Amino acid sequence: MLESETSRTPWVNPPHELALADNAVDVWLISLTQREAVDGSFADLLSSAERERAARFKFDKHRRPYVVAHAGLRLILSQYLKTEPADLQFFTGVNGKPSLAPEFAGSGLQFNLSHSHEMALLGVTRRHEIGVDIEWIKEDYGFDEVAEQFFTKKEVSQLRALPVDLRRQAFFKCWTSKEAFLKAKGTGLSGNLDEVEIALAENQRVRIDARVPGWTLMELNPGGTYEATVVVEGGSLPVNCYRWEPTR
Repeated sequence: MLESETSRTPWVNPPHELALADNAVDVWLISLTQREAVDGSFADLLSSAERERAARFKFDKHRRPYVVAHAGLRLILSQYLKTEPADLQFFTGVNGKPSLAPEFAGSGLQFNLSHSHEMALLGVTRRHEIGVDIEWIKEDYGFDEVAEQFFTKKEVSQLRALPVDLRRQAFFKCWTSKEAFLKAKGTGLSGNLDEVEIALAENQRVRIDARVPGWTLMELNPGGTYEATVVVEGGSLPVNCYRWEPTR
């Protein structure tokens, strides 16, 4: 049984020179309402495949978050790698988890990206698998039906046992924990959902009953109506929480 940790690290501006140690985690909170997505400067950083995917979104409210999140990913990773954002190349694994292309393998840099509504979350480590998830707590979201489809019977039972006013946030806490864990493992929701079971109880931290040991789960506080979780391979690591601004 893995019990979550709660990061109390405040979200701060990053240093001008990024230096990530092997035993640390950098987590970036990205606002997706950046004007650069409108004037085209972010789109210029994307690969042709990324631009094609962005163009397939029918509405700007869906296209803009994709452009900002992936441009932000490039701008941030390029600072660690001391290279141009547009020069970064990515590789997609069997189950869809992206990673840096082999020519950047020597850096040991691992990352994971998630975005929801107007916020994105990026986790970065060296030589540790990582998964992150951020979700907007939407008031009219039919979480009961989703829980029935994706949660275990025990998770559904625990969710229903909570006071009504706590269930919505508990659902998203469970969802982000499950999603981040499976993304860290590289399976995503295509993996075996029974492999990880989230223990939810009122006034208690999230616990993970995972058949594969060796992972650390950290609950984050992105603020507003969002839940976020990061899962990292290995033991507890110090976490740096940064707010990303494109001008930095």
